[in-house]
Amino acid sequence: MKRFLMGSGLATKVMILAVLWVAAVPSSDIFAKIYKYKDDQGKTHFTDDPGKIPLKYRKEDSLKKFRGVAEPSPSSEASPGISSKKTGSGPTGGPAGGEKDQGLSSEEVTQVNKSIQVLRAGVALADQNKNMRPNFNNGRRLVDAIQKSLPQKISLANELEGARVPVLKEVLGFLKRSIANDEQSKSVGQGLTRRIAAIIDRVAEEGQQQAELISKLEKALKDSEKKKAEAANNKSKK
Repeated sequence: MKRFLMGSGLATKVMILAVLWVAAVPSSDIFAKIYKYKDDQGKTHFTDDPGKIPLKYRKEDSLKKFRGVAEPSPSSEASPGISSKKTGSGPTGGPAGGEKDQGLSSEEVTQVNKSIQVLRAGVALADQNKNMRPNFNNGRRLVDAIQKSLPQKISLANELEGARVPVLKEVLGFLKRSIANDEQSKSVGQGLTRRIAAIIDRVAEEGQQQAELISKLEKALKDSEKKKAEAANNKSKK
């Protein structure tokens, strides 16, 4: 083999070395993990980023790992929760193009109000448990309360997928992080006693974040009402 390599041209040597490298590297390092899931309409989607999978489809029995599957085109990988059709809305929820922003749409107002309702529940949970003693019984009650609120968070997160209003995008980002933490807090075994202090701190920190988001959402509603009033006033003068 040594004499063969010495006598061969440079291109031949490179090709042989490449073949030897491929044979030595495990297939798991060559092919990326591809995730597959099916939406409510029965359409199959592929992605190499599990974070792009809508929350309601993130179940262990629906996430199947494949190797060597060709990467899908961007159009086929779009999340079912995000509408691909153009709604005519600009980045802030107003008209697209050069038209003047006339405030939030009725759908966006509904989403803002739902977000405020869910976030207020989180603030209340933080207030109720800010002075909690980190023992097993208190921890168990807190974990139960967290899990009880989880479906409402997931439902809102699914509804906000594809939101165009900046503050609603912020809420969606917060919900995804909070849901991931909530799902890690499901265990109520003996190890809970060691983790309860961290869970209490996390709930308190999220309570502050939710209070800040509520202020932004309420401001967005007021700004929208002001813009709509100005638009109506300008229209009446014409």
